Amino acid sequence: MLTGKSLIAGAPVDSAEGRFASGGTRAAFEEASSVHVDRALEAAEQASHEYRQLSAAQRAGFLDRIAEEIEHIGDLVDVANLETALPPERLAGERTRTTAQLRMFANLVREGSWVDARIDRAVPDRKPLPKLDIRRMLIPIGPVAVFGASNFPLAFSVAGGDTASALAAGCPVVVKAHPAHPATSELVARAIVKAGPVRCCSPPPRSDSRVRGNGQREPRLPACRSARRTCRGNR
Repeated sequence: MLTGKSLIAGAPVDSAEGRFASGGTRAAFEEASSVHVDRALEAAEQASHEYRQLSAAQRAGFLDRIAEEIEHIGDLVDVANLETALPPERLAGERTRTTAQLRMFANLVREGSWVDARIDRAVPDRKPLPKLDIRRMLIPIGPVAVFGASNFPLAFSVAGGDTASALAAGCPVVVKAHPAHPATSELVARAIVKAGPVRCCSPPPRSDSRVRGNGQREPRLPACRSARRTCRGNR
């Protein structure tokens, strides 16, 4: 059953900021407030320190479980069709694309080359000055904001490629769900919560929050970055 609420650190929260309707499903959804956005960002920052310490196997397992939980949402395509009027065949293909993206990043995390580790060994007797030992690798940068797309309710939304890449890199995610398909977004967000890192660490870091609404206020905390930049840049 849909709750119509935003999720912060995996839990639904109440809001008195008003409601808006979901096209087709006739369900009502609560607007997130600026307080909710700040709470979601604070929760992501708190989770960041532990989530980044999870092993590659634990993060990969998390991504695989998200894919499995999305596949187990029996009415996902029907709900997305009601909200967006996109053909069921198109949405079924997009669901497959979404789960494939999650598994692709899971495999990449297990393989490990994405950290781009470099070792430049020391040459202590080099003249005129010794050469220092320099080592580097890519590390998680912290919480990431993802803004859902209107025309891709699955593949570029709550559990789309941007979210998958950020979680794979060890970054907690705050998702601004698109108001064009809030019911679809809630179903997927709940699948992420169900799959969550609670199964692989204790105490569990809550690595995903989702807020919804029609407003255009953008979070301005420095820990919030674009998922595309996080995992496709910084080289």
